[in-house]
Amino acid sequence: MDDIEFLVNETFKHFEQNFANAEELPELTMKDETVNLVEYPATAGVIYHIQKSTSIFVIRTFVSQNLKEDFCKIVQAPEEYPSLRLLEGGNQEIEGRLKFFMVDNLFQAEIIHDQINNRRFPVHEELICNISDPGFSWWLTKKSKGFQLAFTMSVASDEGTLKLGPMGDREVALRNFQMLEEFVTRAGLEMNIQNEVNRVQFTDCDEFLLEELKDIFEFGVITDTMQELFRSLGNMTTWLYFQELAAMRRFWIQIQFDLNTES
Repeated sequence: MDDIEFLVNETFKHFEQNFANAEELPELTMKDETVNLVEYPATAGVIYHIQKSTSIFVIRTFVSQNLKEDFCKIVQAPEEYPSLRLLEGGNQEIEGRLKFFMVDNLFQAEIIHDQINNRRFPVHEELICNISDPGFSWWLTKKSKGFQLAFTMSVASDEGTLKLGPMGDREVALRNFQMLEEFVTRAGLEMNIQNEVNRVQFTDCDEFLLEELKDIFEFGVITDTMQELFRSLGNMTTWLYFQELAAMRRFWIQIQFDLNTES
């Protein structure tokens, strides 16, 4: 099992817990062909289409309140959704090129859409990034007593560093990390977040807290333990931010899986 498959399997646990009772879909008949839509749930999410060339790929996204209803509409009339660019390769196998990603709420779908839609991403980012072009991804490096988040590849540490994808604005992240540290230490737990140039070090944390935080960045998973901690801290702003981070990370894991599958 490669790294991408491992990450996808880990994030499936999140979907099973939160979307286990998703409504099944009927079959849709279009142009004398039957499209099996049973896997599409009636929940909020992002419908997307990846256009890939040798060196770059673009993700065309559509925010959906109901994946079931919107998928049917798009497949039946793709010409009414020009932003998805589904007709550029012909009108065959549209349903095969159309993919979806489930989220906990519509706001998370909008955040993903705002950060990802119509952006050009290099297929092999690590081969072209340098000081003048630091890239779009965050990078996670595990340490003996913590972990590091780098906002550019130029400060990523070693071969064990994991590319997290485009996780968002650095300044917004730093503000929320600082708020988290303040609330956690006020609650009597240990946490030390060191803000350095283009990176953040999470060190000297309670061991359970360190693992919970690392899982958010590595797998996009927020456990029940972490949810209870945020509830006890009473900091809803930072809680919502970490939910958005987790959703963005899970989406990017899925994108990497799609790219590897198609290549």
